[in-house]
Amino acid sequence: MTTYDRYLLFRYFHVVVIFFTAGVGLFAVVDGFTNLDNFQHATRGEGTLALIQFMGKHYGFQSLLIVDLAGPTIMVISAMSTLVLMLRQGEIHPVLAAGIPTYRLTFPLAMGVLLVNGMLTINQEFVLPAVAPQLQRHHGDRDDEAQPVQPQYDPKYWIFVDGSGVYTKTRVMTDPEFEIPAPTLANDYLTLKAEKARFVAETAQFPAGWLLENVSTPIPKFALTEAGQKVIIPHTNGKDVFVASSLSFDRVCKKGSNIRLVGTPELFRRLQQPTGSQIARRSMLVHLHDRLTRPLLTMIGLYIVIPMIVRKERMSTLQQVANIASCTGMLGLTYALGLGSQTLGQAGILSPETAVWAPLIVWGSLSAWLSGIVRT
Repeated sequence: MTTYDRYLLFRYFHVVVIFFTAGVGLFAVVDGFTNLDNFQHATRGEGTLALIQFMGKHYGFQSLLIVDLAGPTIMVISAMSTLVLMLRQGEIHPVLAAGIPTYRLTFPLAMGVLLVNGMLTINQEFVLPAVAPQLQRHHGDRDDEAQPVQPQYDPKYWIFVDGSGVYTKTRVMTDPEFEIPAPTLANDYLTLKAEKARFVAETAQFPAGWLLENVSTPIPKFALTEAGQKVIIPHTNGKDVFVASSLSFDRVCKKGSNIRLVGTPELFRRLQQPTGSQIARRSMLVHLHDRLTRPLLTMIGLYIVIPMIVRKERMSTLQQVANIASCTGMLGLTYALGLGSQTLGQAGILSPETAVWAPLIVWGSLSAWLSGIVRT
């Protein structure tokens, strides 16, 4: 990597940081003032410093989700801004005059896009799942406040799970009700009610599930089938019952249905399980393909930007402004087509694969066609 490559890469990262900071700051200011009453209610009697710290912690976690949502757009807009600044300051012409092709000149921008994509992948696969409980809270919610439950069937055992609330920090559900189906797991329909249920993660020896503590009604003798005895295991103390379940804790949380907060391995696991909602399955498939194609789409966006900004014709300042406007419009059209296609895929009008990969093919072809107008 030459000195010029390092210089261009540094400028690109500089613009990325500026756009990210501006975006997060704008969101925090607008959203913070809109929901200021909720934050004040959560920190009433603790003073202004406690309010600022509480809001800072909240938007610190939210910024991680903003990175995931706005990251691809910021990457491409930052590349466009870097090229515009270089043209404005006359830094591209001497390099082109030395015989260096435009696409070689912009190689550091491609490297920067790949590096930022790598950071977004780390954020998506490791950071967001780790902080998912904090991202599931409403404005002003604390760790000790219950979140609403999403009542649903376990897709593997068809046990209906419900409760009054869940605590994301301790992974506890209050007033749980588990309806055991018959005749697969019980000889007759059976409802287990308890004071609380604690989620137990899967280990090498035991499956994941829920430990119901202080069950109100003991399980009658011979009430469970042979298959049910492997899924529903009463404790020796006679008060607790363990129920194996394929429902992870974040799926029971009402706001935990956001598939952006789970890693790709967990997304694969959910897709391999039976589900009663085809809409949810199609949404997961579309999101999975979107994750796989995001690096390719951002690279295509970069190679749409380059020929539309660095054009063959000699341009006045007004023409450069027009090029920036047309480039921005083209990027907006790219985003709109991708979003619309994914919506059609989630609705079942298009297959999930077609909904995600078709825009990629269209804009990839466009970037190749535009390569003929780039200045060399």
